[in-house]
Amino acid sequence: MKSVAGRLRTSLPALLFALFLMIFASGDRLARTFADEMTWQQLTERTRWIGSILIHSGARSLDRDDPCPEPEGSGRYCQWEWMDQGRRHRHLSPSLLQKPIELPPLPSGGHLELKTMAPVGEEIMLVVQSFERAEGRLIVATGQSIQGQRDLTRRWRMVNLATICGIFILAMIGFPWLVSEAFSPFRRLHRELERLLTGERQRLSPEGPEETLPLVRLIDRLLLAEERHQHRVRRTLSHLGHSLKIPVTSLIHLADAPELRDHEALRTTLAEQSQLLERLIERQLRRASLSGKNGDHDRFRLGRELSSLVRALNSLHYDKELDIETRIPETLNCPGHRDDILEMIGNLADNACKWARSHVLIAAGDEGGFWMTIEDDGPGVEAEGLDRLRRSIQHPVDEQTRTTGGLGLLIAQDIVELYEGQILLGRSPELGGFLVRIRLP
Repeated sequence: MKSVAGRLRTSLPALLFALFLMIFASGDRLARTFADEMTWQQLTERTRWIGSILIHSGARSLDRDDPCPEPEGSGRYCQWEWMDQGRRHRHLSPSLLQKPIELPPLPSGGHLELKTMAPVGEEIMLVVQSFERAEGRLIVATGQSIQGQRDLTRRWRMVNLATICGIFILAMIGFPWLVSEAFSPFRRLHRELERLLTGERQRLSPEGPEETLPLVRLIDRLLLAEERHQHRVRRTLSHLGHSLKIPVTSLIHLADAPELRDHEALRTTLAEQSQLLERLIERQLRRASLSGKNGDHDRFRLGRELSSLVRALNSLHYDKELDIETRIPETLNCPGHRDDILEMIGNLADNACKWARSHVLIAAGDEGGFWMTIEDDGPGVEAEGLDRLRRSIQHPVDEQTRTTGGLGLLIAQDIVELYEGQILLGRSPELGGFLVRIRLP
């Protein structure tokens, strides 16, 4: 599922774009309405101004262009009509090219606003006003080309579009930053959770937004409860194992009792089952001591830790004079608890030393994930034996008495499973003996 921040970065720009389109459309409509109202108001004021001049002028002045000298091509028009000795007279501005506009009849003091076609073939906005003179009624009409109105609206639309686009671009630049800043505490919590999973942290930071504090407290309580539960289980298993060791040791000694010398089959069965029980107890004690992925001091430099282990193996197998070689980068970090990993390497390397003729190789790296190989130049195991060995470590209770690697291989399998890794068995391509390859996530 996509993150909340990712969904916001995807959905909110689309929402902002739709919002800006609505604002642009509303602004465009408002601009047209405002332009129309301003034009009607200007035409009305001009009509009344011309009418007031003509009312107070003499009869000869009614036929002059002084109040409305609109030239040809100006896009503005004037026309007035009056009665003189019962005859109807009309005056046109030069812009009308002697083509009068048919004005509707108006009552005294009447006012009319309309859009019509001028005789010059242009759509206009026209205001008609009726006035009274001593000689009779005066009708004044002023008009303006709608094309000029459209040009004004178009300029306003471009200004509006440029403003909206500028705001949208600024919002698109600033919005990711705002989202990033708002979600920075959640990213920090995510990083802490990842480090918690890899064992680099043991607790979450209590600092953060109020929305995450209940989750942080709950996770810390769960971690503390899990640690206490693991400690209690390990302690219980350890006590149980140590308690069982005494009766098991007694059974082993009982197999050598003089009273059973005449019962060879019984002695053999008793000795085998006692040894099997002893190995099971030892294995469970080892498993109880494992720390797991979230133990303290997870991730350590493997190369620094192996020198003492190699010295211990050389001392333990001093009679064979083995060459124990390590190929591990100095900077390699091993993912896991130090004691668990060294326990696994120690068991596998000890098995390799037991079967090796003269050479044991321990190698590790982090190409494609952490890996480790332990191989020797001993006789190795044939294909059929490898299949049986793999089955035995997968089902140790059924076949562990026949496990070639003994308890060490079982302990290594337990540790690999604990870390959700993988263990592979085969033949060493370099030394020709037994090969164990470990992969850990």
